[in-house]
Amino acid sequence: MKNFEKFRNRLVKLFSTKLFARGTSTAIEHSPKPILRRLMAILSILIVFLGIGSGTLLLQQQRHFLDDMFSTHNNELSHDYQTLLKQQAVGMSLALQPIVENSRVKKGLREGDVKSLLADWAPVFEKMKVENHLTHFYFIDKNRICLLRVHKPEKSGDLINRFTAQQAEWTHKRSWGIEIGPLGTFTLRVIQPVYENGELLGYVELGKEIEDILQLLHTESAVEIAVLIRKEYLKQDTWEEGMRMLGREGEWNQLPQFAVIYASQKRLPENFESVANTHIDGDNSYESKHQEIRYDGKDWRVAMMPLIDASGKEIGDMMLMKDISEEQTEFIRFVSINALAATLMVGIVLGIIFLLLRRTDGQIHEQQAGLREAEERFEQLAKQSKTFIWEVDAQGMYTYVSDVVESVLGYRSEELVGYIYFYDLHPKEGREEFKKAVFDLFERQEPFNDLENRAVSRDGRIVWLSTDGIPNIKEGIVLGCRGSDTDISHKKEAESQINTLAFFDQLTGLPNRTLLNDRLKQSIASGARNGHHGALILIDLDNFKTLNDTLGHESGDTLLKVVAQRLSGCVREGDTVARLGGDEFVIVLSGLSADENEAATTSELVGEKILASLKENYLIDGTNHRSSASMGITLFKGDGVSVDELIKQSELAMYKSKEGGRNGLSFFDPDMESSLKKRSKLENDLRKGIEEGEFVLYYQPQLDDKGRVFGCEALVRWNHPERGMISPAEFIPVAEETGLILPLGEWILKTACRQLLLWSKVAETEHLSVAVNVSARQFGQSNFVDSIIAILEESGAKAERLKLELTESLLVQNVEEIIKKMEALKALGISFSLDDFGTGYSSLAYLKRLPLYQLKIDQSFVRDILVNTNDAIICKSTIALAESMGLSVIAEGVETQEQRNALAEIGCYAYQGYWFSHPLSLEKFEQFCITQR
Repeated sequence: MKNFEKFRNRLVKLFSTKLFARGTSTAIEHSPKPILRRLMAILSILIVFLGIGSGTLLLQQQRHFLDDMFSTHNNELSHDYQTLLKQQAVGMSLALQPIVENSRVKKGLREGDVKSLLADWAPVFEKMKVENHLTHFYFIDKNRICLLRVHKPEKSGDLINRFTAQQAEWTHKRSWGIEIGPLGTFTLRVIQPVYENGELLGYVELGKEIEDILQLLHTESAVEIAVLIRKEYLKQDTWEEGMRMLGREGEWNQLPQFAVIYASQKRLPENFESVANTHIDGDNSYESKHQEIRYDGKDWRVAMMPLIDASGKEIGDMMLMKDISEEQTEFIRFVSINALAATLMVGIVLGIIFLLLRRTDGQIHEQQAGLREAEERFEQLAKQSKTFIWEVDAQGMYTYVSDVVESVLGYRSEELVGYIYFYDLHPKEGREEFKKAVFDLFERQEPFNDLENRAVSRDGRIVWLSTDGIPNIKEGIVLGCRGSDTDISHKKEAESQINTLAFFDQLTGLPNRTLLNDRLKQSIASGARNGHHGALILIDLDNFKTLNDTLGHESGDTLLKVVAQRLSGCVREGDTVARLGGDEFVIVLSGLSADENEAATTSELVGEKILASLKENYLIDGTNHRSSASMGITLFKGDGVSVDELIKQSELAMYKSKEGGRNGLSFFDPDMESSLKKRSKLENDLRKGIEEGEFVLYYQPQLDDKGRVFGCEALVRWNHPERGMISPAEFIPVAEETGLILPLGEWILKTACRQLLLWSKVAETEHLSVAVNVSARQFGQSNFVDSIIAILEESGAKAERLKLELTESLLVQNVEEIIKKMEALKALGISFSLDDFGTGYSSLAYLKRLPLYQLKIDQSFVRDILVNTNDAIICKSTIALAESMGLSVIAEGVETQEQRNALAEIGCYAYQGYWFSHPLSLEKFEQFCITQR
């Protein structure tokens, strides 16, 4: 618009000068009428030719102006598009790195273990879909055969023959690019080979539809966008399926040669469709793709920008549609005004010839009015672009500022001129550096462009400006400077948003892993220089997955946000708090003491402060929730240790805290690594043992006060092929943490129900019931009730003989959902026993609502019932409570005759413990039942 105004002003000045000169000379030559008529005829012809030439010139200039403006805008849009693609590819590459380095991924690719890959990464993909809009997640073997589509597990086994995959195979490096997906979708893909000891194991690929990039381009540029793909690269049925998947209206026959896979408008108008048809049939040069269209009462400029896929092949075009009605209106206004001005000037000239020279004065006044009007229009355009003109003297004092400054900074020009130095508008922080840098430019007597700086507006806002300037020099002396400032705050805000997406966690606002690695490297380098220690603290929330599974991910996200706030409040301003991922946070403490013991003490104090903060109540959805954390700390002093090694050390220390009962902190010890390897082997053996049926059930008898066996508790034992029988105390916690408790618990229930059916066919055992422990994780499954019903139907066991034992820890979850599931199972005949009663913190208000059958007194109270008055009172209170609620009572851990008698005296008549029998194998248990009859 600035160039257009300059062009217009030059024309006005040119026309005015020539017409006035011509008019004056004509007025002086006073001739008879015939001469005047001939002169008038000549003047008329000249005026006509001048009008035609001027109109033609204006049209050409307007056309060139629009072409240049639109081409520049399209080039900027193309650059922004490529920049966004690269930024997204970098983000996806960063997300790929920890995946390809994951040992379980390498094992899964090596063994073709699709099941474990899906189990491990399906939750991660769901999270990446929400946070990063990813739509594709592949695991591919080394022959480019698809092992698993995490986003579509039912489809696998096909050859991945896309160019990015081939390029990754040829170069042995990460490859990325835009490709047309099998469903006709426009997908950005990043694929990386996975190696182990130099051996290619396969590939991992991430992909996302770029609709959000196109939407951002549309929003930022105010240009309507449509993506057209040539039909020769698509199949109609799969393309229509892809459009339905993305929730778009796909019409295959809308264009003869193209398929529209994205449009910022609801539907591509027919007028624009003709551009696409003309383009494919005609000249394909870039210049030929500019067309002007009249649609919906507006003028549009349309261009076709070629779309190149990862292989360099042109697969279609991006149609760019810009509304130029405002520019056209401005041009028409300009032509009209100047046509009117020309008419007036011609009339004045003729008036001068036929009337009086005094009319010249009136013409001069009219020209002045026209100039003022032109200045006003120029000022309006400057306001629209938020650019103001300025001039300063050699000391930096404003000597001129255009009125547009008020719309940018809120100051009137008269408030600045003669009162304010240009550097006074800069924020106080960094003001002197800015002043020195600008005056250095003055001294060099050099013009400058695109100097980005900040200014404080009248209302205190920080406004980013792009400054162009040229020194005002006379006889080698700098008298000042003049230039322009343009408001670029929106541009800086967009850059800030991109930086936030790349380096900060979107949920908590904390630095992400990428930024953490950078700051940790800086801290290591600082320690190497000054000899001071630093500390890396890894924090893992205890039982966070249970909260997520029971109360939902929204509640989990709320907890993570509060945790982030509390962690930030526990450290110094220069320390770093980051989110590593999931429920893991990292704190980097820098500049600790040079003495290792003092540094460790400081780190421990910070850790204890964090633990205390995280233990405080959380109010989530109107409900108080308690949480804790396990923490691992490792010290460093720039001694060559890598970032990955430090994180690994802190993880080992954190696992030590977990094993120590959670809600604590531990420092790194090299012995931890061997302990972690041992635990990892136990986890692998446990998974293999479940698959190969290495587990057996033992049965511990439950007897009444007459010594008769009325039931038993089913207890799982692991008959390891190398280590022999392994205690549940060793493998059950690992099963709970890894989720293997779900298949193991299902096997226990199925085995116990099958045994109930067999016992029901024998007179000596038909009366027996079996109690099975159910973990909170099992009970929290949405299909838990259905799975129990299926097991009963499959085994043929009677539901009345099955008793499910629940722990009080289950009651910290969604009580309403628990009650609903218990009532559904109770309706089938299944009974419930509350295990370890008295050791938890369940509410009696909840307890009376639970459809329980039995309370089970914990062995910790039974053990000291004869010597500890408190334990005896607890046992007696439990029995009284059960009687008042109509529940039965059984005591576990009865190891002596005296304990049994003491329990009987206070009203407990059902027992389980070593005094009667240890847990027995099936054969020994059945023999025990026969001998007790």
